[in-house]
Amino acid sequence: MLEEPDVRSVSIYNQDMELMAHAGPRMISNQLSDSTLRRGQLHLMHTSESVRVRTPVLAQNLIISDQVSTQFFAEQAAEPKLLGWAELELSVSNTRLARYQHAASSLTMILVTLISCFFLAVRISRQISRPTISILQAIHALEDGKYEARVRVEGGGELSEMASGINSLAAGLQQTSVEQQRSIEEATRDMQETMDDLEIRNRQLLLDQREAQEASRLKSEFLANVSHELRTPLTGIKGYVQLMERTRLSERQSDYIDTMRKSSDDLMRIINDILDLSKLEAGKLIIDHSAVNLRDVAEDVLIALTPDAINKQLALSLKIDADVPCQLQGDELRLKQVLTNLVGNAIKFTESGSVAVYISLINVRNSQASINIDVRDTGIGLSLEQQKRLFNAFSQADASTARQFGGTGLGLIISRALVQAMHGDIRVESHPGEGSVFSFHFSTDLDNNPPAALESLHPGHIAILDGHPDSKHNLCTLLAEWQLVSTDCASVKELEQLLLNTTDRPDAVIITVESDYLGSSLCQQISRQLVPYGVPIITLVDSLSHDHLDQLRHYGAFACMTRPFSSRKLHALLSDILNGESVDDEPPAMLRQLHQTPGLPPHILAVDDNDANLRLVVTLLRDLGLPTYGASSGQEAINMIQQQHIDLVFMDIQMPGMNGLEATKRIRTLPNKQGIPVVALTAHAMADEKQQLLKEGMNDYQTKPISMDQLVQCIHHWTGFMPPTEPLQEASETDYGVDPLDEQKDQPGLFSLELALRCASGKPALACDMMDMLLTSLPKELQRIRELWEEENLVDLQAAVHRLHGASRYCGIPALRHDLEVLETTLKSKQFTALPDRVRCMVATAEKLQQWSAHYDWRSAITNSNQD
Repeated sequence: MLEEPDVRSVSIYNQDMELMAHAGPRMISNQLSDSTLRRGQLHLMHTSESVRVRTPVLAQNLIISDQVSTQFFAEQAAEPKLLGWAELELSVSNTRLARYQHAASSLTMILVTLISCFFLAVRISRQISRPTISILQAIHALEDGKYEARVRVEGGGELSEMASGINSLAAGLQQTSVEQQRSIEEATRDMQETMDDLEIRNRQLLLDQREAQEASRLKSEFLANVSHELRTPLTGIKGYVQLMERTRLSERQSDYIDTMRKSSDDLMRIINDILDLSKLEAGKLIIDHSAVNLRDVAEDVLIALTPDAINKQLALSLKIDADVPCQLQGDELRLKQVLTNLVGNAIKFTESGSVAVYISLINVRNSQASINIDVRDTGIGLSLEQQKRLFNAFSQADASTARQFGGTGLGLIISRALVQAMHGDIRVESHPGEGSVFSFHFSTDLDNNPPAALESLHPGHIAILDGHPDSKHNLCTLLAEWQLVSTDCASVKELEQLLLNTTDRPDAVIITVESDYLGSSLCQQISRQLVPYGVPIITLVDSLSHDHLDQLRHYGAFACMTRPFSSRKLHALLSDILNGESVDDEPPAMLRQLHQTPGLPPHILAVDDNDANLRLVVTLLRDLGLPTYGASSGQEAINMIQQQHIDLVFMDIQMPGMNGLEATKRIRTLPNKQGIPVVALTAHAMADEKQQLLKEGMNDYQTKPISMDQLVQCIHHWTGFMPPTEPLQEASETDYGVDPLDEQKDQPGLFSLELALRCASGKPALACDMMDMLLTSLPKELQRIRELWEEENLVDLQAAVHRLHGASRYCGIPALRHDLEVLETTLKSKQFTALPDRVRCMVATAEKLQQWSAHYDWRSAITNSNQD
């Protein structure tokens, strides 16, 4: 084996790896890697100069089959027998030398090839690059405007043809440049002449523009100065007219003064419009950016214009989509001005039908909202020709309309300017006889720090009975915002079925009532069907008359609101209902801690500074078989409560010295008397005042005159005792505030026999006493009112009017009662400009009543009423 070229040495080992034989030089022992097993038996080991191979020597590999018997194979063990090991060392020197030789020859061939290619490429590039460089240089020269540059290429071929084409192009460009330069010089001369002319004209236009701007500024200043100068004498005229109204005037003089007052108000309105127009033209109009509640703005405008709509019997409604953001940053005053003008015009030019305001969202981008507002009416409409003139200053649709309805025509142009200042526009869609739709949109920022929203009223269930789709939508949207569940009932029968469901009975019912149905048998029938269920009923009525509101309460309504209504007031009302304030079938537990013996009638205390009112209440209570005490002042009531056992108090509010609220607070501090229910008796209470009474500590309130039915229900509610009484007669279908004998059917009469008996619970003797007491005290009360009016003591005047109003509500004198109610409302709402008319009208009615009572035997009419 040593004769093989790569075999260096051979070794034989026994089974125990002991050396038995060796041939050749000593094996190299510097091992470079661990031995590895190859094919299960072969071991390889690499050294620095050789590869060592070790393989096992097995017995079966050395046996010759033809020399062994068959029995040997049969007796042979199943496993092979190891005899020893054979190891060869193979040298790697020859292999390494051959590898080096092949590498050297390969490198030599590569170098020779690269050198040959280099020289070939250089030669070819010289033949191509020189003409190409020459062509590029010529092209760059042409780009720089050197049209005289040419390309020179020796030889033929494609490059020569390219050079010839470039030279032709250069020659053409050179000729064109020369001609263009000649044209530019000619055009420059012409332009210079034109610029000289334009310079002269521009200077003239600049002078004209300055003169026009100065004229416009002077006109705006003139309008503003004239408007202010007109306001100064006009203010004096209005002041002296008001002073003259407070003096004694004849009927003709009163008519003259009333005409002067109305004319001065109209003139002041025109002057204000001119001032706004002058601000717009002078660019001095500034749009404010402050927190605005869009719903409050729309509701305030509609509530302010409700009297005008009710006078024309128009339905006024508001619809705000649920996705409209109401908390904005804008100019509340200007937004109200635009909306008031559009809604006011809609009411002015609509004789019948409705006026509706729709508010929708256009989009919201980058904390800015675009909102659209539509004002729709069913009025006279406009033609296309009239619409074109609509937004011109000092003009209306046509002259006949201006004469019929009045106005300067400035409202719409001012509204359009205000809307444009709020990044919007205004438009109109209309057809003659089909009504109009005035729409405007504006963009404003969202309020990032809005004030606290109305709190959630969840949980709660409210039933709605409303036949007006827009009003119903507005109610459902509000209730959803307050997280209340609402159920829409299409009819009274469906509502009654809902009330029968004891598991899901609503907490309150909201019903829309038309004022035309008040007093009808249908209205009374609905009342008898719904009131017994004990669920508070909130009525929304299209009327401002307190008689209508009182009549609804008489039918069993928990609260009455005029449509359109304030959402905040409705929220407060629902909050009181859901919190159980004066609403539950039984009073709160603390207020039911009465000290009466079970089954015995409660002891009642009536407090009123007016003798007639006090006498009526005490008489009615005693007729019910109830132990009743009377007190004419707050301090007397406190003393009575400390001395007597009292279970319920009927408290007048406005009394000299200690008023009803102060007396109630003192009662709450008395030991063992804090739980006595106190019911306010007031002759005049607006919606916000009634809520204030409940907040001040009153448990309930009743409006004068209080009827027998109201007394019975109130006593049963707060004491649990049901006084024995006969069924009350249903109200007559005729207006109980109108005397059937009176010729003016649309005005309250001086005296109503039916009303007098109703106020006295059908007792003629009591009715005579109440009427006699009123007529006896009337001259003194009128003199007191005149003195306070001349002294301009409005605080005491309001108290005196309230006192006389309270007395009038217990007598059958609807005309005086109506005038006193209107006067008291005017005083409370601080409508000072209307006070002279109200006072004069009330005094005239009172004097007519005195003259009538002196010539008419009203006592006999009342006394003989039972015989009829």
